[in-house]
Amino acid sequence: MSVERVGRAMTWSVLARVARFAAGPIAYVVIVRSLGETDWGILSILRTISSLALIVVTAGGGNALLRFLPQLRVTGGAGRFMARFRFVLLAQAVVWGALLGVSRLVGDRVGRLVGAPGEGFTGLLLVAIGVVIFEVMLRLVTSALQSWYETRRLAIVTVAGNIAYVILLVLFLKSGTGIVGVLFAGAIVNLAMSVLLARQVFSLVCSAPEAGGEAPRVGRIFAFSLPFVATGLLNEIVWRHSEVLFLGHFAGVEAAGYFGLAYRTTQQFLEFVPLSIWPIVMAGVTEAYAKDRNRLAGSIDLYYRLLYILVMPVAALGFALSRPLVPFLFGEAMAPAAQVTQLFFVVFSYSFLYTPLSMALYVMEKSWLNMLTFAMLAAVNIGLDLVFIPRIGIDGALLSVALVLALSVAVFGVVVKRVRPDIRIPFGFVLRCYAACLPTALIALTSSRWHSVPALAIQALAGIVLLYAGFRAMRVIGAREKEMIARLPIPFKGRLIALF
Repeated sequence: MSVERVGRAMTWSVLARVARFAAGPIAYVVIVRSLGETDWGILSILRTISSLALIVVTAGGGNALLRFLPQLRVTGGAGRFMARFRFVLLAQAVVWGALLGVSRLVGDRVGRLVGAPGEGFTGLLLVAIGVVIFEVMLRLVTSALQSWYETRRLAIVTVAGNIAYVILLVLFLKSGTGIVGVLFAGAIVNLAMSVLLARQVFSLVCSAPEAGGEAPRVGRIFAFSLPFVATGLLNEIVWRHSEVLFLGHFAGVEAAGYFGLAYRTTQQFLEFVPLSIWPIVMAGVTEAYAKDRNRLAGSIDLYYRLLYILVMPVAALGFALSRPLVPFLFGEAMAPAAQVTQLFFVVFSYSFLYTPLSMALYVMEKSWLNMLTFAMLAAVNIGLDLVFIPRIGIDGALLSVALVLALSVAVFGVVVKRVRPDIRIPFGFVLRCYAACLPTALIALTSSRWHSVPALAIQALAGIVLLYAGFRAMRVIGAREKEMIARLPIPFKGRLIALF
Protein backbone atom coordinates (compact mmCIF):
# COMPACT_ATOMS: atom_id res chain seq x y z
CA MET A 1 0.00 0.00 0.00
CA SER A 2 1.47 3.39 -1.02
CA VAL A 3 1.10 5.49 2.11
CA GLU A 4 1.90 8.73 0.26
CA ARG A 5 -0.68 8.20 -2.49
CA VAL A 6 -3.31 6.95 -0.10
CA GLY A 7 -2.54 9.84 2.22
CA ARG A 8 -3.05 12.47 -0.46
CA ALA A 9 -6.44 11.01 -1.30
CA MET A 10 -7.24 10.54 2.38
CA THR A 11 -6.66 14.21 3.15
CA TRP A 12 -9.43 15.29 0.78
CA SER A 13 -11.61 12.35 1.76
CA VAL A 14 -11.35 13.31 5.41
CA LEU A 15 -12.20 16.91 4.50
CA ALA A 16 -15.36 15.67 2.78
CA ARG A 17 -16.22 13.61 5.82
CA VAL A 18 -15.58 16.53 8.14
CA ALA A 19 -18.02 18.59 6.10
CA ARG A 20 -20.62 15.85 6.39
CA PHE A 21 -19.82 15.51 10.09
CA ALA A 22 -20.29 19.25 10.65
CA ALA A 23 -23.63 19.23 8.82
CA GLY A 24 -24.86 16.05 10.52
CA PRO A 25 -25.36 17.30 14.08
CA ILE A 26 -26.91 20.52 12.78
CA ALA A 27 -29.32 18.52 10.64
CA TYR A 28 -30.19 16.19 13.52
CA VAL A 29 -30.89 19.09 15.86
CA VAL A 30 -33.15 20.74 13.26
CA ILE A 31 -34.96 17.50 12.43
CA VAL A 32 -35.49 16.22 15.98
CA ARG A 33 -36.64 19.57 17.36
CA SER A 34 -38.96 20.13 14.36
CA LEU A 35 -40.55 16.69 14.19
CA GLY A 36 -40.97 15.84 17.86
CA GLU A 37 -40.74 12.43 19.52
CA THR A 38 -43.37 10.54 17.51
CA ASP A 39 -42.47 11.71 13.99
CA TRP A 40 -38.75 11.37 14.77
CA GLY A 41 -39.44 7.77 15.82
CA ILE A 42 -41.30 7.12 12.56
CA LEU A 43 -38.45 8.68 10.57
CA SER A 44 -35.94 6.49 12.43
CA ILE A 45 -37.95 3.41 11.41
CA LEU A 46 -38.20 4.60 7.79
CA ARG A 47 -34.46 5.22 7.64
CA THR A 48 -33.75 1.77 9.00
CA ILE A 49 -35.97 0.20 6.32
CA SER A 50 -34.49 2.38 3.56
CA SER A 51 -30.98 1.42 4.70
CA LEU A 52 -31.89 -2.21 4.07
CA ALA A 53 -33.35 -1.26 0.67
CA LEU A 54 -30.19 0.67 -0.20
CA ILE A 55 -28.05 -2.42 0.34
CA VAL A 56 -30.31 -4.55 -1.87
CA VAL A 57 -30.52 -2.00 -4.69
CA THR A 58 -26.78 -1.20 -4.67
CA ALA A 59 -26.07 -4.95 -5.03
CA GLY A 60 -22.46 -4.52 -3.98
CA GLY A 61 -21.72 -2.34 -7.01
CA GLY A 62 -19.63 0.19 -5.09
CA ASN A 63 -17.51 -2.54 -3.55
CA ALA A 64 -16.91 -4.06 -6.98
CA LEU A 65 -15.61 -0.70 -8.22
CA LEU A 66 -13.27 -0.43 -5.24
CA ARG A 67 -12.06 -4.01 -5.72
CA PHE A 68 -11.42 -4.13 -9.47
CA LEU A 69 -10.60 -0.60 -10.63
CA PRO A 70 -7.38 -0.22 -8.56
CA GLN A 71 -6.16 -3.56 -9.91
CA LEU A 72 -7.06 -2.64 -13.51
CA ARG A 73 -5.07 0.56 -13.23
CA VAL A 74 -2.05 -1.69 -12.73
CA THR A 75 -2.89 -4.29 -15.39
CA GLY A 76 -5.08 -2.28 -17.84
CA GLY A 77 -8.69 -2.87 -18.93
CA ALA A 78 -10.65 -0.32 -16.86
CA GLY A 79 -12.72 0.78 -19.87
CA ARG A 80 -13.86 -2.76 -20.69
CA PHE A 81 -14.72 -3.29 -17.05
CA MET A 82 -16.93 -0.19 -16.95
CA ALA A 83 -18.68 -1.28 -20.15
CA ARG A 84 -19.57 -4.59 -18.51
CA PHE A 85 -20.58 -2.80 -15.32
CA ARG A 86 -23.68 -1.52 -17.15
CA PHE A 87 -25.32 -4.88 -16.40
CA VAL A 88 -24.95 -4.12 -12.69
CA LEU A 89 -26.68 -0.77 -13.23
CA LEU A 90 -29.55 -2.48 -15.05
CA ALA A 91 -29.96 -5.00 -12.23
CA GLN A 92 -30.07 -2.16 -9.70
CA ALA A 93 -32.87 -0.41 -11.59
CA VAL A 94 -34.94 -3.61 -11.77
CA VAL A 95 -34.53 -4.33 -8.06
CA TRP A 96 -35.44 -0.75 -7.13
CA GLY A 97 -38.66 -0.94 -9.15
CA ALA A 98 -39.56 -4.25 -7.53
CA LEU A 99 -39.06 -2.83 -4.04
CA LEU A 100 -41.33 0.09 -4.85
CA GLY A 101 -44.04 -2.37 -5.94
CA VAL A 102 -43.70 -4.43 -2.77
CA SER A 103 -43.81 -1.27 -0.62
CA ARG A 104 -47.08 -0.24 -2.25
CA LEU A 105 -48.65 -3.59 -1.45
CA VAL A 106 -47.53 -4.13 2.16
CA GLY A 107 -46.80 -0.60 3.43
CA ASP A 108 -49.63 -0.28 5.96
CA ARG A 109 -49.00 -3.79 7.30
CA VAL A 110 -45.37 -2.89 7.89
CA GLY A 111 -46.46 0.30 9.63
CA ARG A 112 -48.68 -1.61 12.05
CA LEU A 113 -45.91 -4.15 12.67
CA VAL A 114 -43.35 -1.51 13.70
CA GLY A 115 -45.83 0.45 15.83
CA ALA A 116 -46.41 3.44 13.54
CA PRO A 117 -49.65 5.15 14.64
CA GLY A 118 -52.53 5.82 12.25
CA GLU A 119 -52.75 5.43 8.49
CA GLY A 120 -50.53 6.82 5.75
CA PHE A 121 -47.38 4.84 6.43
CA THR A 122 -47.48 3.41 2.88
CA GLY A 123 -47.03 6.85 1.32
CA LEU A 124 -44.07 7.63 3.58
CA LEU A 125 -42.52 4.25 2.84
CA LEU A 126 -42.86 4.78 -0.92
CA VAL A 127 -41.06 8.11 -0.65
CA ALA A 128 -38.32 6.59 1.52
CA ILE A 129 -37.74 3.73 -0.93
CA GLY A 130 -38.09 6.00 -3.96
CA VAL A 131 -35.29 8.37 -2.95
CA VAL A 132 -32.93 5.45 -2.34
CA ILE A 133 -31.99 5.41 -6.04
CA PHE A 134 -30.32 8.83 -5.73
CA GLU A 135 -28.14 7.62 -2.88
CA VAL A 136 -27.20 4.57 -4.95
CA MET A 137 -26.07 6.88 -7.76
CA LEU A 138 -23.95 8.96 -5.39
CA ARG A 139 -22.35 5.89 -3.80
CA LEU A 140 -21.33 4.47 -7.18
CA VAL A 141 -19.81 7.75 -8.37
CA THR A 142 -18.03 8.20 -5.03
CA SER A 143 -16.59 4.66 -5.10
CA ALA A 144 -15.31 5.16 -8.65
CA LEU A 145 -13.50 8.38 -7.69
CA GLN A 146 -12.08 6.88 -4.50
CA SER A 147 -10.74 3.88 -6.41
CA TRP A 148 -8.70 6.37 -8.45
CA TYR A 149 -7.72 8.30 -5.30
CA GLU A 150 -9.44 11.29 -6.95
CA THR A 151 -11.01 12.85 -3.88
CA ARG A 152 -10.30 16.57 -4.28
CA ARG A 153 -13.36 17.35 -6.42
CA LEU A 154 -15.37 14.90 -4.34
CA ALA A 155 -14.49 16.82 -1.18
CA ILE A 156 -15.40 20.19 -2.69
CA VAL A 157 -18.75 18.92 -4.00
CA THR A 158 -19.47 17.22 -0.66
CA VAL A 159 -18.84 20.43 1.27
CA ALA A 160 -21.21 22.34 -1.02
CA GLY A 161 -23.76 19.52 -0.90
CA ASN A 162 -23.89 19.43 2.88
CA ILE A 163 -24.39 23.17 3.10
CA ALA A 164 -27.20 22.89 0.55
CA TYR A 165 -28.74 19.99 2.51
CA VAL A 166 -29.00 21.99 5.73
CA ILE A 167 -30.51 24.95 3.86
CA LEU A 168 -33.07 22.77 2.06
CA LEU A 169 -33.86 20.96 5.28
CA VAL A 170 -34.69 24.19 7.09
CA LEU A 171 -36.79 25.44 4.15
CA PHE A 172 -38.77 22.21 3.81
CA LEU A 173 -39.40 21.83 7.54
CA LYS A 174 -40.47 25.48 7.88
CA SER A 175 -42.96 24.93 5.06
CA GLY A 176 -44.55 22.12 7.07
CA THR A 177 -43.56 19.14 4.89
CA GLY A 178 -42.36 17.13 7.90
CA ILE A 179 -40.92 13.69 7.26
CA VAL A 180 -41.38 13.97 3.49
CA GLY A 181 -39.42 17.21 3.47
CA VAL A 182 -36.49 15.56 5.25
CA LEU A 183 -36.42 12.76 2.68
CA PHE A 184 -36.73 15.12 -0.30
CA ALA A 185 -33.94 17.39 0.94
CA GLY A 186 -31.52 14.45 0.96
CA ALA A 187 -32.70 13.19 -2.43
CA ILE A 188 -32.22 16.55 -4.18
CA VAL A 189 -28.70 16.95 -2.83
CA ASN A 190 -27.69 13.35 -3.69
CA LEU A 191 -28.90 13.80 -7.27
CA ALA A 192 -27.12 17.11 -7.72
CA MET A 193 -23.84 15.78 -6.32
CA SER A 194 -24.01 12.69 -8.54
CA VAL A 195 -24.46 14.80 -11.67
CA LEU A 196 -21.59 17.13 -10.73
CA LEU A 197 -19.18 14.23 -10.12
CA ALA A 198 -20.16 11.89 -12.97
CA ARG A 199 -18.20 13.83 -15.60
CA GLN A 200 -14.91 13.28 -13.81
CA VAL A 201 -15.61 9.54 -13.60
CA PHE A 202 -16.14 9.34 -17.37
CA SER A 203 -12.95 11.32 -17.95
CA LEU A 204 -10.90 8.99 -15.75
CA VAL A 205 -12.26 5.87 -17.43
CA CYS A 206 -11.53 7.25 -20.91
CA SER A 207 -7.95 8.16 -19.96
CA ALA A 208 -7.14 4.80 -18.33
CA PRO A 209 -4.80 2.42 -20.24
CA GLU A 210 -6.47 -0.57 -21.89
CA ALA A 211 -3.55 -2.52 -23.33
CA GLY A 212 -2.43 -5.75 -21.73
CA GLY A 213 -5.18 -6.13 -19.14
CA GLU A 214 -8.09 -8.53 -18.97
CA ALA A 215 -11.15 -7.00 -17.34
CA PRO A 216 -13.30 -9.32 -15.21
CA ARG A 217 -16.36 -10.66 -16.99
CA VAL A 218 -19.90 -9.92 -15.87
CA GLY A 219 -20.16 -13.24 -14.04
CA ARG A 220 -17.08 -12.52 -11.96
CA ILE A 221 -18.32 -9.00 -11.17
CA PHE A 222 -21.62 -10.35 -9.87
CA ALA A 223 -19.89 -13.22 -8.07
CA PHE A 224 -17.87 -10.66 -6.13
CA SER A 225 -20.57 -8.01 -5.64
CA LEU A 226 -23.72 -10.01 -4.87
CA PRO A 227 -22.43 -11.51 -1.60
CA PHE A 228 -22.28 -7.91 -0.39
CA VAL A 229 -26.08 -7.84 -0.51
CA ALA A 230 -26.36 -10.66 1.99
CA THR A 231 -23.35 -9.44 3.95
CA GLY A 232 -24.67 -5.88 3.95
CA LEU A 233 -28.11 -6.93 5.20
CA LEU A 234 -26.51 -9.06 7.88
CA ASN A 235 -24.12 -6.25 8.74
CA GLU A 236 -27.10 -3.90 9.06
CA ILE A 237 -28.45 -6.23 11.72
CA VAL A 238 -25.13 -6.67 13.54
CA TRP A 239 -23.51 -3.23 13.14
CA ARG A 240 -26.39 -0.85 12.45
CA HIS A 241 -29.61 -0.14 14.31
CA SER A 242 -31.95 -2.99 13.40
CA GLU A 243 -33.10 -2.84 17.03
CA VAL A 244 -35.13 0.23 16.05
CA LEU A 245 -37.68 -2.03 14.33
CA PHE A 246 -38.00 -4.34 17.34
CA LEU A 247 -38.31 -1.38 19.71
CA GLY A 248 -41.05 0.12 17.53
CA HIS A 249 -43.00 -3.13 17.76
CA PHE A 250 -42.46 -3.91 21.45
CA ALA A 251 -41.98 -0.46 23.04
CA GLY A 252 -43.45 2.11 20.61
CA VAL A 253 -42.05 4.58 18.10
CA GLU A 254 -40.88 6.99 20.81
CA ALA A 255 -38.52 4.36 22.26
CA ALA A 256 -37.37 3.57 18.72
CA GLY A 257 -36.60 7.26 18.27
CA TYR A 258 -34.58 7.50 21.49
CA PHE A 259 -32.49 4.48 20.56
CA GLY A 260 -32.12 5.59 16.94
CA LEU A 261 -30.88 9.01 18.03
CA ALA A 262 -28.33 7.51 20.43
CA TYR A 263 -27.13 4.99 17.86
CA ARG A 264 -26.90 7.40 14.93
CA THR A 265 -25.30 10.23 16.88
CA THR A 266 -22.60 8.01 18.33
CA GLN A 267 -21.80 6.36 15.03
CA GLN A 268 -21.69 9.71 13.27
CA PHE A 269 -19.02 10.99 15.65
CA LEU A 270 -16.98 7.77 15.76
CA GLU A 271 -17.21 6.93 12.07
CA PHE A 272 -16.79 10.32 10.44
CA VAL A 273 -13.06 9.74 9.79
CA PRO A 274 -12.96 5.90 9.62
CA LEU A 275 -15.72 5.79 7.01
CA SER A 276 -13.97 8.41 4.92
CA ILE A 277 -10.68 6.52 4.90
CA TRP A 278 -12.14 3.00 4.51
CA PRO A 279 -12.63 3.16 0.70
CA ILE A 280 -9.23 4.80 0.25
CA VAL A 281 -7.49 2.22 2.45
CA MET A 282 -9.45 -0.56 0.70
CA ALA A 283 -8.18 0.66 -2.67
CA GLY A 284 -4.61 1.02 -1.35
CA VAL A 285 -4.54 -2.41 0.31
CA THR A 286 -6.02 -3.99 -2.83
CA GLU A 287 -3.36 -2.39 -5.00
CA ALA A 288 -0.58 -3.52 -2.64
CA TYR A 289 -2.03 -7.04 -2.56
CA ALA A 290 -2.15 -7.14 -6.36
CA LYS A 291 1.57 -6.33 -6.48
CA ASP A 292 2.72 -8.52 -3.60
CA ARG A 293 0.42 -10.74 -1.56
CA ASN A 294 2.92 -10.90 1.28
CA ARG A 295 2.30 -7.22 2.03
CA LEU A 296 -1.28 -7.81 3.20
CA ALA A 297 -0.49 -8.42 6.88
CA GLY A 298 1.66 -5.29 7.12
CA SER A 299 -1.04 -3.18 5.43
CA ILE A 300 -3.72 -4.45 7.81
CA ASP A 301 -1.50 -3.75 10.84
CA LEU A 302 -0.93 -0.22 9.56
CA TYR A 303 -4.68 0.22 9.16
CA TYR A 304 -5.26 -0.85 12.78
CA ARG A 305 -2.82 1.75 14.05
CA LEU A 306 -4.28 4.52 11.93
CA LEU A 307 -7.83 3.53 12.89
CA TYR A 308 -7.33 3.53 16.66
CA ILE A 309 -5.28 6.71 16.71
CA LEU A 310 -8.29 8.36 15.04
CA VAL A 311 -11.12 6.61 16.91
CA MET A 312 -10.11 6.52 20.56
CA PRO A 313 -9.84 10.28 21.23
CA VAL A 314 -13.35 10.75 19.81
CA ALA A 315 -14.69 7.84 21.89
CA ALA A 316 -13.13 9.23 25.09
CA LEU A 317 -14.44 12.77 24.58
CA GLY A 318 -17.84 11.43 23.53
CA PHE A 319 -18.15 9.31 26.66
CA ALA A 320 -17.05 12.25 28.82
CA LEU A 321 -19.46 14.87 27.47
CA SER A 322 -22.39 13.21 25.65
CA ARG A 323 -24.69 12.67 28.63
CA PRO A 324 -25.30 16.38 29.33
CA LEU A 325 -25.03 17.37 25.67
CA VAL A 326 -27.90 15.21 24.34
CA PRO A 327 -30.76 17.00 26.15
CA PHE A 328 -29.02 20.34 25.62
CA LEU A 329 -28.83 19.88 21.82
CA PHE A 330 -31.98 17.91 21.07
CA GLY A 331 -34.28 19.09 23.85
CA GLU A 332 -35.30 17.67 27.21
CA ALA A 333 -37.76 15.36 25.45
CA MET A 334 -34.76 13.37 24.19
CA ALA A 335 -33.17 12.99 27.65
CA PRO A 336 -33.88 9.20 27.69
CA ALA A 337 -31.34 8.87 24.86
CA ALA A 338 -28.50 10.48 26.85
CA GLN A 339 -27.20 7.53 28.87
CA VAL A 340 -27.53 5.15 25.91
CA THR A 341 -25.50 7.57 23.79
CA GLN A 342 -22.75 7.68 26.40
CA LEU A 343 -22.50 3.89 26.65
CA PHE A 344 -22.47 3.46 22.88
CA PHE A 345 -19.17 5.36 22.75
CA VAL A 346 -17.66 2.44 24.70
CA VAL A 347 -19.40 -0.29 22.73
CA PHE A 348 -18.54 1.08 19.29
CA SER A 349 -14.91 1.75 20.23
CA TYR A 350 -14.13 -1.98 20.50
CA SER A 351 -16.28 -2.90 17.49
CA PHE A 352 -13.56 -1.41 15.22
CA LEU A 353 -11.36 -4.36 16.14
CA TYR A 354 -13.01 -6.49 13.48
CA THR A 355 -13.15 -3.87 10.69
CA PRO A 356 -9.60 -4.47 9.32
CA LEU A 357 -10.11 -8.24 9.54
CA SER A 358 -13.27 -8.01 7.46
CA MET A 359 -11.44 -5.83 4.93
CA ALA A 360 -8.68 -8.43 4.61
CA LEU A 361 -11.25 -11.05 3.60
CA TYR A 362 -12.71 -8.72 0.95
CA VAL A 363 -9.27 -7.98 -0.49
CA MET A 364 -8.57 -11.72 -0.78
CA GLU A 365 -11.94 -12.09 -2.62
CA LYS A 366 -13.32 -14.21 0.20
CA SER A 367 -16.56 -12.26 0.52
CA TRP A 368 -18.40 -15.50 1.21
CA LEU A 369 -16.52 -15.85 4.51
CA ASN A 370 -17.71 -12.40 5.55
CA MET A 371 -21.23 -13.41 4.55
CA LEU A 372 -21.21 -16.64 6.58
CA THR A 373 -19.70 -14.93 9.60
CA PHE A 374 -22.26 -12.14 9.55
CA ALA A 375 -25.06 -14.70 9.08
CA MET A 376 -24.11 -16.38 12.33
CA LEU A 377 -23.75 -13.05 14.15
CA ALA A 378 -27.06 -11.74 12.77
CA ALA A 379 -28.88 -14.84 13.98
CA VAL A 380 -27.42 -14.34 17.46
CA ASN A 381 -28.30 -10.62 17.32
CA ILE A 382 -31.95 -11.24 16.43
CA GLY A 383 -32.21 -13.93 19.10
CA LEU A 384 -30.84 -11.58 21.76
CA ASP A 385 -33.15 -8.78 20.57
CA LEU A 386 -36.17 -11.04 21.00
CA VAL A 387 -34.99 -12.09 24.46
CA PHE A 388 -34.00 -8.70 25.88
CA ILE A 389 -36.10 -6.01 24.14
CA PRO A 390 -39.60 -7.25 25.15
CA ARG A 391 -38.39 -7.48 28.77
CA ILE A 392 -36.22 -4.40 29.32
CA GLY A 393 -36.80 -2.21 26.25
CA ILE A 394 -34.00 0.20 25.31
CA ASP A 395 -31.56 -1.28 27.83
CA GLY A 396 -32.17 -4.68 26.27
CA ALA A 397 -31.41 -3.32 22.81
CA LEU A 398 -28.14 -1.82 24.10
CA LEU A 399 -27.16 -5.09 25.80
CA SER A 400 -27.86 -7.05 22.62
CA VAL A 401 -25.63 -4.75 20.54
CA ALA A 402 -22.81 -4.83 23.09
CA LEU A 403 -22.73 -8.63 23.28
CA VAL A 404 -22.90 -9.23 19.55
CA LEU A 405 -20.17 -6.72 18.69
CA ALA A 406 -17.87 -8.32 21.27
CA LEU A 407 -18.61 -11.73 19.77
CA SER A 408 -17.91 -10.42 16.27
CA VAL A 409 -14.32 -9.50 17.20
CA ALA A 410 -13.65 -13.02 18.48
CA VAL A 411 -15.28 -14.77 15.51
CA PHE A 412 -13.55 -12.67 12.84
CA GLY A 413 -10.24 -13.23 14.62
CA VAL A 414 -10.67 -17.01 14.36
CA VAL A 415 -11.87 -16.92 10.73
CA VAL A 416 -9.03 -14.71 9.44
CA LYS A 417 -6.40 -16.68 11.37
CA ARG A 418 -7.40 -19.83 9.48
CA VAL A 419 -7.01 -18.07 6.11
CA ARG A 420 -3.96 -15.88 6.82
CA PRO A 421 -2.22 -16.78 10.11
CA ASP A 422 0.14 -13.81 9.72
CA ILE A 423 -2.70 -11.29 10.16
CA ARG A 424 -3.14 -10.40 13.83
CA ILE A 425 -4.90 -7.80 15.93
CA PRO A 426 -2.22 -5.58 17.58
CA PHE A 427 -3.81 -5.87 21.02
CA GLY A 428 -0.84 -4.28 22.77
CA PHE A 429 -1.16 -1.12 20.70
CA VAL A 430 -4.95 -1.01 21.10
CA LEU A 431 -4.73 -1.41 24.89
CA ARG A 432 -2.23 1.44 25.05
CA CYS A 433 -4.75 3.60 23.19
CA TYR A 434 -7.46 2.75 25.75
CA ALA A 435 -5.13 3.46 28.66
CA ALA A 436 -4.10 6.78 27.12
CA CYS A 437 -7.74 7.86 26.79
CA LEU A 438 -8.96 6.74 30.24
CA PRO A 439 -8.22 10.04 32.07
CA THR A 440 -10.27 11.94 29.47
CA ALA A 441 -13.17 9.50 29.78
CA LEU A 442 -13.25 10.07 33.55
CA ILE A 443 -14.35 13.66 32.93
CA ALA A 444 -17.82 12.08 32.67
CA LEU A 445 -17.83 12.18 36.48
CA THR A 446 -17.62 15.96 36.50
CA SER A 447 -19.68 16.76 33.37
CA SER A 448 -22.72 15.08 34.90
CA ARG A 449 -22.59 17.62 37.76
CA TRP A 450 -21.34 20.79 36.05
CA HIS A 451 -22.95 21.04 32.64
CA SER A 452 -23.40 24.70 31.84
CA VAL A 453 -22.00 25.78 28.47
CA PRO A 454 -18.85 27.40 29.99
CA ALA A 455 -18.28 24.38 32.24
CA LEU A 456 -18.56 21.94 29.34
CA ALA A 457 -16.19 24.04 27.24
CA ILE A 458 -13.59 24.03 30.02
CA GLN A 459 -13.97 20.28 30.51
CA ALA A 460 -13.64 19.65 26.76
CA LEU A 461 -10.39 21.64 26.73
CA ALA A 462 -9.17 19.69 29.76
CA GLY A 463 -10.04 16.46 27.97
CA ILE A 464 -7.92 17.40 24.96
CA VAL A 465 -4.96 18.21 27.25
CA LEU A 466 -5.40 14.87 29.03
CA LEU A 467 -5.50 13.08 25.67
CA TYR A 468 -2.17 14.58 24.70
CA ALA A 469 -0.66 13.67 28.05
CA GLY A 470 -2.06 10.15 27.87
CA PHE A 471 -0.79 9.54 24.33
CA ARG A 472 2.68 10.67 25.39
CA ALA A 473 2.70 8.69 28.64
CA MET A 474 1.57 5.47 26.93
CA ARG A 475 3.83 6.04 23.89
CA VAL A 476 0.98 5.51 21.47
CA ILE A 477 2.83 7.45 18.78
CA GLY A 478 6.01 5.39 18.53
CA ALA A 479 8.67 5.13 15.83
CA ARG A 480 6.44 3.22 13.42
CA GLU A 481 3.52 5.62 13.87
CA LYS A 482 5.80 8.63 13.42
CA GLU A 483 7.10 7.14 10.18
CA MET A 484 3.50 6.69 8.99
CA ILE A 485 2.63 10.30 9.87
CA ALA A 486 5.79 11.57 8.16
CA ARG A 487 4.73 9.93 4.89
CA LEU A 488 1.21 11.39 4.98
CA PRO A 489 0.61 14.70 3.13
CA ILE A 490 -0.85 16.57 6.10
CA PRO A 491 0.00 20.09 7.27
CA PHE A 492 2.31 20.63 10.27
CA LYS A 493 3.30 16.96 10.38
CA GLY A 494 6.81 17.87 11.50
CA ARG A 495 5.47 19.74 14.52
CA LEU A 496 2.99 16.93 15.21
CA ILE A 497 5.76 14.35 15.26
CA ALA A 498 7.88 16.59 17.49
CA LEU A 499 5.09 16.76 20.06
CA PHE A 500 5.41 13.03 20.68
